Amino acid sequence: MPAFELDRLVSYDDDALLAELRRVAALVDSPCLTKSAFDKRSKAYSSTISRRFGGWEQALTLAGLVDRYGGPARRMPTFTDEELLSELRAVSERLGGAPVTIERFSQYAAVNAETVRRRFGSWWSALKEVGLAISNLGKRYSDDEYFENLLVVWTHHGRQPKYGEMDQPPSSISSGAYEAKWGTWTKALLAFLERVNSDAQQEAIEIVPVERQQKPRPVQRRQSGARRVKEEDQRQIKLGLRYQVLKRDRFRCVLCGASPATHLGCVLHVDHVVPWSRGGKTVEENLRSLCEACNLGKGAILEGEAG
Repeated sequence: MPAFELDRLVSYDDDALLAELRRVAALVDSPCLTKSAFDKRSKAYSSTISRRFGGWEQALTLAGLVDRYGGPARRMPTFTDEELLSELRAVSERLGGAPVTIERFSQYAAVNAETVRRRFGSWWSALKEVGLAISNLGKRYSDDEYFENLLVVWTHHGRQPKYGEMDQPPSSISSGAYEAKWGTWTKALLAFLERVNSDAQQEAIEIVPVERQQKPRPVQRRQSGARRVKEEDQRQIKLGLRYQVLKRDRFRCVLCGASPATHLGCVLHVDHVVPWSRGGKTVEENLRSLCEACNLGKGAILEGEAG
């Protein structure tokens, strides 16, 4: 089973960005490699590359692609660090001291929130620069709570969530909290995928072909009297396994096709095809994605049985 990967670059050093330019250039058939064509296929933003190398033309030149430059790029207004920080203070005053999230900043500011975040490295760093509090950082969350919240947002959008989307429903933990925990948003996503892939590897290890299975050994009693229950016999479904099933089913209900990304109020559950109460195993082959309505209507009835 292939490991899940991010749709953004892990490293943003000069060599990685130039390599990404060359990779995308090979995918674009037109003579000119425009920013819009690059952004549709790339794991990095053209604006990031332009700022790093002093312009789109300069970046293409360094990547050995100067012949793919099609003209002058549109000039965007430039703000000083102090102007960006002043805008943060102004929005904070307008909110009456309430936490300044990316969503709220975008509603009231004359500057793009993404400009602020990229200038200072992260939203958390920008707020820290002006001494502002970060939403939801007063509460401590466990790794499981962070990952569960991220899975909810991932399922809601049907794709890897963007940084700013963590400050919007259905997320209950802010993007700043993820940054404070892992240092950057990308590192938080990598930690989530590490958990997912770790669960997937454990699942693969536990599945042994019948012809290779050894004869059962006599069970040795433990002094404590406790018995370890296999994960496939547990009703609870691990986070990594839930992610596998949801991704396999394209974050849609397999019965009615509803998706949180397109159907308002839709909530997806990972359901046992053969109910756990009737001996169904907690393995990928016996799991599927169902919306709340279809899941509640099914109950413990097997497919083909009368309701």
